[in-house]
Amino acid sequence: MTRLTVAVILSVIFAVIVAGCSTTSTSTAPATATDTATFISAANNCQATNLTVTNSVGTFSYESTPDCTLLKTLVKMNGTEMPEIKTMLEGKSMVCGYTKGNFDSRWVTTLIGGMETCHGPLRDGLAQLVVFTSS
Repeated sequence: MTRLTVAVILSVIFAVIVAGCSTTSTSTAPATATDTATFISAANNCQATNLTVTNSVGTFSYESTPDCTLLKTLVKMNGTEMPEIKTMLEGKSMVCGYTKGNFDSRWVTTLIGGMETCHGPLRDGLAQLVVFTSS
């Protein structure tokens, strides 16, 4: 074989290897909802969607997944909360599972609504506060 033939064969092999290593992923990034109603509708259909909301408590992040799971995170509490409560809740998350068509909108529209079906440090912290304030 000539040098030119070897160079062409090696170039083809290299191109095939590079093409095989650079395949694109079929997964897509979650959509970002612009309002609560849009997020709830997408989550109810088990669509991958994100929403960030700031209210009187603080900033919450919500993420729904195609396997009908909600991740609710209290990202940052407002500045008026006691340090002990901030430590207990800030940066904590809870996971809530549901079936398609049965998303509990209270997870997004209230602080504690529906949390009895969820689990995680945010749920545990909120449950402690509910018990403490109802005593």
